[in-house]
Amino acid sequence: MSSRGNAALELNPAPTSGRPLSILLLEDSPLDAQLVAAQLEEGGLPATLECVAGRTAFSSALSKGKFDLILSDYNVPGFDGMSALEAAQAVCPDTPFLFVSGALGEDRAIELLKRGATDYVLKDRLERLGPSVRRALREAEGVRLRKRTEEALRRSEERYQLVAHASFDAIWDWDLQTDAMHWIGDATEEVFGFALEEVGADAAWWRRHIHADDRERVLAGLQRAFESDDDRWQDEYRVLRKDASYAYVAAQGCIVRGASGKVRRIVGAMRDITERRRAEEEKQKLVHEAQARVEFEQQLIGIVSHDLRNPLGAILTGASLMLRREDIQPWHAKAAARILSAAERATRMIRDLLDFTQARMGGGIPVQAAPCDFHALTLQVVEEARTAHPERTILMEQEGDGQGSWDADRMAQVLSNILGNALKYSPEETPVRVESRCEPDALVVHVRNGGDPIQPDLLPRIFEPLQRGTTVGRSERSIGLGLYIVRQLVLAHGGTVDAQSSAEEGTVFTVRLPRLRASETPSSLE
Repeated sequence: MSSRGNAALELNPAPTSGRPLSILLLEDSPLDAQLVAAQLEEGGLPATLECVAGRTAFSSALSKGKFDLILSDYNVPGFDGMSALEAAQAVCPDTPFLFVSGALGEDRAIELLKRGATDYVLKDRLERLGPSVRRALREAEGVRLRKRTEEALRRSEERYQLVAHASFDAIWDWDLQTDAMHWIGDATEEVFGFALEEVGADAAWWRRHIHADDRERVLAGLQRAFESDDDRWQDEYRVLRKDASYAYVAAQGCIVRGASGKVRRIVGAMRDITERRRAEEEKQKLVHEAQARVEFEQQLIGIVSHDLRNPLGAILTGASLMLRREDIQPWHAKAAARILSAAERATRMIRDLLDFTQARMGGGIPVQAAPCDFHALTLQVVEEARTAHPERTILMEQEGDGQGSWDADRMAQVLSNILGNALKYSPEETPVRVESRCEPDALVVHVRNGGDPIQPDLLPRIFEPLQRGTTVGRSERSIGLGLYIVRQLVLAHGGTVDAQSSAEEGTVFTVRLPRLRASETPSSLE
């Protein structure tokens, strides 16, 4: 091996499972290099030595390879050990650096250790080389492990800080052993109104800032979670802000227990939900007000409708008796007929109001099914309409067997409302057609009229309460409940009703009723 060049010396590997050590040796004496290699082999340290003898070769070796250990003589011609140490620290500061030299004064040795050398071994005591190398490698591994741990902790803390910064939650960590409570995150200031440095470092500060009306409940809930096997806790409560106002917060935490199961700490997050709670409370308030208003209106309608029936009954009876008198004057008869017509119309309105109130209050409109000939019922309703509207043409067509089980009075009400609606909203010179047809399991009724179609924006809402069309040249005497009640009565029978309207085809109301037996018919609309 030349004293001026580089040489690699392979030691016989020891019986270990690890790879041989990669060692850079700065030594200008081939004999000393051989002695170092022999000492390492004797000490059971299998290694590959790359021997260099000067500055240039040393620097080149450092730049090309990664070594487990650097051994260096202190006195190398043209290149002292201190310079070698500085060069090594600049390139690979974590690699152990040991001096293997001749006479080395105590002061110089101490200075080298202060500058970063791991250890030094005198050439006349090379038996210390093996233990020194092992110790240096252990220390280097410890340093690397510590640095990796510190880096992992740094990264973890960095992620924690970034998450806390990006989160809308105030994050807290409560040590139950010391009662210390650490807060982090910009949201802490948003929740409490205090800067982070103003927030107390113990849980007592947090407890004091819980609303007095919520404090006992919150702390009791925490204690129950601690005493149980739960690993999570959550609650909603109010906290006092710096400006003396209160904020609603939603808090949750992860409970950490020791080996014995005793709670050691709880880590969690807290979010300001003040606006959400206010919106919920406002919504709830509006709902309650709306419910109260609807209940009042329905009760009022029910009371008024019920109490009006008695005086209207007296008016109907009196008008009927007047019309039956043989000696009644013509003008008296005309007045009595108007009174009777108005009273009957008022009675129908009251009946609609009572049905509407009962349906909207959840009681359902009662129906009592019984055997019924629907064709005969339809004919009766049509004849009554012809009598009331002698100027109108009402055509009727019936097909099939009309027998079934329905509430005859309620079905007459359905037909009368639909037919009355067709007469009201169609020109007098146009006919109205009533068709009833039986199918195997159902009965279908169509009521058709001409005239202007129902407005497209009104058609989808035609069966809703208080929806009315317009009639040209006529005063509107409806309260807009007829078709709503029609739909409720048809639904109570398990049927369907719909309306179609166009300028070409006119308006068609279609009722489809199942041909139910009495035992299958519901008694009321649920």
